Amino acid sequence: MKTFKYSARSEDGTAFEGAIQANSEGRAIEQLKESGVVVRSIEREGGDHDIDIHIGRAKTKEKALALLCHQFAIILQAGMPIVLTVRLVAGQTENKALAAILNDVADDVASGQGLADSFERRGSALPTTFIETVRAGELAGSLDTVFTRLSDYYTKTSRSKARVGSAMIYPAFVIGIAIIVIIIIMTFAVPTFTSTFASMDIALPWITQAMISTSNFFSHYSLILLAVIAAIIVIMKVWLRNEGPRLKWSKAGLHVPVIGRIVYMNAANQYASTMSTMLASGLPMVDAVRATAWSIGNRYLSHELESILPDLEAGKQLSEGLRKSGAFPDLVVEMTAVGEESGSLEDTLDTVGLYYANEVDTATTRALSIMEPLLIVILAVIVCSILLAVYLPIFSLYGSY
Repeated sequence: MKTFKYSARSEDGTAFEGAIQANSEGRAIEQLKESGVVVRSIEREGGDHDIDIHIGRAKTKEKALALLCHQFAIILQAGMPIVLTVRLVAGQTENKALAAILNDVADDVASGQGLADSFERRGSALPTTFIETVRAGELAGSLDTVFTRLSDYYTKTSRSKARVGSAMIYPAFVIGIAIIVIIIIMTFAVPTFTSTFASMDIALPWITQAMISTSNFFSHYSLILLAVIAAIIVIMKVWLRNEGPRLKWSKAGLHVPVIGRIVYMNAANQYASTMSTMLASGLPMVDAVRATAWSIGNRYLSHELESILPDLEAGKQLSEGLRKSGAFPDLVVEMTAVGEESGSLEDTLDTVGLYYANEVDTATTRALSIMEPLLIVILAVIVCSILLAVYLPIFSLYGSY
């Protein structure tokens, strides 16, 4: 069981805070709603916010979830009983941790438990979008359709991440090699030249002195530098466990040149695609928004979407809450309003999701097309600086004769 801290509002409007124990954040909210209170905010004790997809200790890729959902959809469409379906999928799953969960789920379902409840209990770190969508399909009696939609959703998410990851391989490789080469030069090569320059008894150019000073710094203080970097990382992780700093950090990240725009559009894509999938699967609006908020990677935008929940529970429209928040792009807000007015919100959001997915791909490609030549220029400047630092004293020595 996990402990969650929450702030809520009672039936008479009184605001209060408290703590509750549950297997997951979704279950905690359900328990609070059953007690007649309106949840304003909730987080796991210690500040953890389960957005990443984890099973046990290993992160489960969206590609594995897409395959899992596809297998469920095919077998269910063939008319197999749910218990046999879960066992068959478990036997075809290569992920051992996931297969173990599925076998346990099959035992639970055979004993009369619900499929979604068992997934929630056995795989507490399974994505909320997965569990809540399965729950909606279970209630509506359309699990095969739900698993088909989930398969499409996770397939699109996996492909989008794969494209970004593939595009980042070359820059990451170049940067890594450059750092290794510079460290080797500064640690081993420059000290050799330093002793040679000292024997020349000549005035060294400023660039050579700078290179020698840099080399001496790395030689004498490298361990201290590593310790300082490690300490900064630890301090940042502890600091970002608090909700306030996390929100500020996430919001600041949206304003970083180039990268911030990509993160912003990717969050818009996550909102539109996930909401479309949740609504098409039959999830009520409030539950769909809650599950969507937990799926958004940027904590600030996730929090802003969660803050709309009280207004939705009061009967207001989603577009009205998004407009009041002001955190999401105008296109997202207006298209949400159009979808609500026309009664085709899920189709409208699906179109918006495709638009932003293409925008993310285009922006990423453009950023990398700028980054690659920029990396080459930076490396050329570094190499030229090192060469000048080494050869200028030699030229000065030759010129003195």
